[in-house]
Amino acid sequence: MWNRTSPLRTILLLVVLGTLSVQAQNSVTSGPKYIEDLIAQNKLELAITTLYSEIEAFKKQGNYDTLVAYIPLVGSLTLNEGDSNAAIVGASSLVDIILQNSTAAVKAKALLQLNNIYFSAKQNDKVLEVAFEALKYAKLATPKDERLIATLHYNIGTAMLNLGNVEEAKPHLLKSKNILEGLPKKNLQELYNTYNSTGRYFASKSQLDSSTIYYKKAVAALNEMDKFEENRFYWMAIVKNNISLNLQNIGHTKEAIAFIKQAIENYQDFIDIAKDESKKSRAVRYRLATIDNLGTFYHGLGEYNKAVEIFNYSYLQKLQKLGPEDPNVVFSLVILSHGHLSAKNYEAAGEYADKALEIIDKNPSNFSYLHSYILAVRASVYEALEQMGLASKMYKKSEALFMQSFDGTYSSDYLDALINMSLFYSKYGDSEKAMQLAETGYRYTKRQDFQNALIHYSHIQNMADVHFELKNYPSALQFSGEALNFFNRNNFTATSLSDSIQIEFNKPRSLLINAKSKYKLQNNRTEADLNELLSQVAEGIDILERRKTIINSTEDIQILIDDNNELFNFAKQLYLDLYEITGKEKYMLDLVTIHESSMYNRIRSRLNIRDNIAFADIPETVLQKEQQLKKNFATALNDQSNEKFDPFFEASTSWNHFLDSLKQHFPKYYKMRYATIESSLNDLQQNIDSNTSIVRYFFIEEKLFVFLVTKEDKHLYPLQFEQVKDHIPKLMNNNFEVEEFSAFLHQLYEVLWKPFDKHIQTNQVIIIPDRELYNLSFELLTPAPILDFKELTTNSLLAKYTISYNFSLLLNNGGSTTINVYSDNFVAFAPEFSKGMKDNYIIAVKDSVALDKNYLTLLPQPFSVDIAKEYSRIFDGSSFVNEKASKSVFITNAKEHKIIHIGTHAESNNVSPELSRLIFAKNISEADTSEETIDNNFLYTYEIYNQNLSSNLAILTACETGKPTYSAGEGMISLAHAFTYAGSESILTSLWKIDEKSSAEILAFFYDNLAEGMAKDEALKQAKLSYLATANGRELAPQYWAGLVIMGNTAPLELEAGAPWWYWAIGGLLVLFVLSVFFKYRRA
Repeated sequence: MWNRTSPLRTILLLVVLGTLSVQAQNSVTSGPKYIEDLIAQNKLELAITTLYSEIEAFKKQGNYDTLVAYIPLVGSLTLNEGDSNAAIVGASSLVDIILQNSTAAVKAKALLQLNNIYFSAKQNDKVLEVAFEALKYAKLATPKDERLIATLHYNIGTAMLNLGNVEEAKPHLLKSKNILEGLPKKNLQELYNTYNSTGRYFASKSQLDSSTIYYKKAVAALNEMDKFEENRFYWMAIVKNNISLNLQNIGHTKEAIAFIKQAIENYQDFIDIAKDESKKSRAVRYRLATIDNLGTFYHGLGEYNKAVEIFNYSYLQKLQKLGPEDPNVVFSLVILSHGHLSAKNYEAAGEYADKALEIIDKNPSNFSYLHSYILAVRASVYEALEQMGLASKMYKKSEALFMQSFDGTYSSDYLDALINMSLFYSKYGDSEKAMQLAETGYRYTKRQDFQNALIHYSHIQNMADVHFELKNYPSALQFSGEALNFFNRNNFTATSLSDSIQIEFNKPRSLLINAKSKYKLQNNRTEADLNELLSQVAEGIDILERRKTIINSTEDIQILIDDNNELFNFAKQLYLDLYEITGKEKYMLDLVTIHESSMYNRIRSRLNIRDNIAFADIPETVLQKEQQLKKNFATALNDQSNEKFDPFFEASTSWNHFLDSLKQHFPKYYKMRYATIESSLNDLQQNIDSNTSIVRYFFIEEKLFVFLVTKEDKHLYPLQFEQVKDHIPKLMNNNFEVEEFSAFLHQLYEVLWKPFDKHIQTNQVIIIPDRELYNLSFELLTPAPILDFKELTTNSLLAKYTISYNFSLLLNNGGSTTINVYSDNFVAFAPEFSKGMKDNYIIAVKDSVALDKNYLTLLPQPFSVDIAKEYSRIFDGSSFVNEKASKSVFITNAKEHKIIHIGTHAESNNVSPELSRLIFAKNISEADTSEETIDNNFLYTYEIYNQNLSSNLAILTACETGKPTYSAGEGMISLAHAFTYAGSESILTSLWKIDEKSSAEILAFFYDNLAEGMAKDEALKQAKLSYLATANGRELAPQYWAGLVIMGNTAPLELEAGAPWWYWAIGGLLVLFVLSVFFKYRRA
């Protein structure tokens, strides 16, 4: 699919100064005011007559220095009916007259005016020619005009940047900067121009810190400028957009988003006051393009749905302001399609791609790049929907379109596309086409004149991948061996350190295909053979562990996770073979251990994408040092001038010293993020309660296994999951038909439980699912078919066992010891999301761009509010409801309670698990009501790590899983991991979206059971049985109740219930009675 190199990275709009900057023409004396006023009043005939009349008069008088002020008017597009060529010819003629009759100083000024006209016409080669001639005269003038010389150096440097002559631009830009900074009186507009172009220079050299310094100097110059300067907001928007792109590229996404939001606001400020309609129209386009940039930033964070919202807002605005077939509208359709593809919204992705293609097909010559790109995206959508014929058709169209304009040179984008397409064809049966495309890329990059070692390596590896997919294992072994030879220093000639390290970090793929090819070619594998392959896989896993340190994009994270999954899956297969060949228990434990390790690697890898993540009890200075050391890696990689490995190795050594320090001083944090876990299962059985069995499911590729372990025994069972793999999604979509439901539940029992049922002799069972099994409530499985849902109370795993869940074997700690360290019983947070709350939010938000439309669609939760109020009273706790249930109130008040009841919407995100989140009330009732504060009502998984949620139990009953069939369970795993780190011993949550009313009823039973001293797992079991005993009709269906599960420590709680109201009422009456008797006898 179209996902290993994201084109969204390359199509970010960089608003470059060469086309949008202030330009030097604004920095010299304007033409005569009277003629400008005539133009402003649209009296063009009178303006032209007056202009040429005055020019003739000055020529007769010999006042050629005065004529310099008329050059911009002669070169005005307005007076030349929009014909830039006519404007240039007229201006050039006047300049020629001045050059023949004036001093060097006047000649330089006249040529500067012509230079500016060429700038406006974007004729950068003529800009250079005229500017160099002007500079010659400026240096001859007496006295020298230093400001004029600075302007000319700026124009030369900027034109060179526009032409791609980056190194030649540098001395001119620095010369201009030095002159301007040395002048006794600042010219803020000129300083802005020069700082901005200097920032562009350093950005083009990937020296982004230096670039940002100069961009920020440009902002400082604008801040000093007269606030009544109309163009100030326009220029500010340009430079802030550039700063944001720099920050995004070095992984400082939070700061980048802040700058790009300011840029959007600055464009709007300019639009509100602009008088020049052409510049105003341009600002409208640039503002919308910058909003697209904002969307790509969120896309880069993996916040795909947020990105789609922003893309859609921009798209609708473009439709309204630019028309349905404007190229900018087509661009919006393209990025909307890609955004939906990333979010796994395949139907929507296809619809937007088709809309774009419909417009492009009317006039394809206007959209050559977008046309090829959207065809490839459309192919990826078809591939995701498993419509392989249509996907193949689109890939071929994309390829043919590129070849129409092929000039013998393949772009890097197309070389990437060759890899994507060849892998597609190899996976889906077109071996001839797959080999043709793979060999094309391989031969092209192997040529002596091809200089990019990284791309050449990727095409060698692609040959190995394609051959492996086509089951040509000898050839796959040959090409993977050739790829591995790239790491022989005697033969390796990367053009930069960056290429060297990146190739090293791609080595795991070569190691994997090489090892798998050997495996496929071995007939009688021995223990020694398998261990040799394991050592090769272990080397790959080791490199991936190092690679996590410098990753800073979701695309790279996804590639890393994919590579991790493949390596770990193959390692699991090797350990399984070793166990089957030798029968050694060690290999069975190694197999289970590496599965646990692969899960933790996914969690850790995703945490690396956040530049704003923090962790509780870790000093800010430590986290800053951690970020700086990671940044040092990136700096070493991006230093194109340094071809030695020393900076990288120095950064690596510093990093290792830092890890040693973390391990000593912050062991909990070190263990969570960096520690290896290979030895962690050795003590597993010691921590298992004698009345507990653990059932750990795990996949190796598509084969399912279960690891059953008790205090005395451990066994490994293969399961025939292929027979029932379609049953789980059918259960999720079932329309409450008992007969169909019954068949599925019984067949799932036969495959997923019966093979080891007789070996479970305990009442308590801890289930640890894997992949799509997270969408299944195991309590529903039935040893015999049922005729009615009420039968589940006697004929099901719910009836037979007391079941709890977990997400890792590493978290088992016995679970039976009562731990009560918190004096406060209960705290609840329950925003109802009522119509009134939503109406108040709409009123509080002024900018429609910032309006959170999803918030307005959240279902009201009146029963959640009722249960929060009721049990905060019963347990003598506290509750925060409606607007008071905000994120900031939760963070301040949640910690250190026996129960934290979170009666709000929660989203478990399987696409970007670290973005699973809790949704609180908007902050409109709090003191700070800026739009950013109002919208800060999401508590994301990655933020939970920095909270103190110490508790015996956290309740998350309204958890909804998006994309349940994609990477199932990933969102729940990440959310549970974060709560565990934040201090919650256990979590009650839901596997799917559950009816709010039935959820509240079960919770009431559950809380009552806890108050009676039941263990958490038993309390939930009995609550479900009580619910089934009282429910009727549709409400008996498992969708209403079976999704609620308990995860983690199941020990009972010592809840000190508050006295009920009638207790106090009776007490009061008794007091009154005693007093009345007392006073009666006293009177007597």
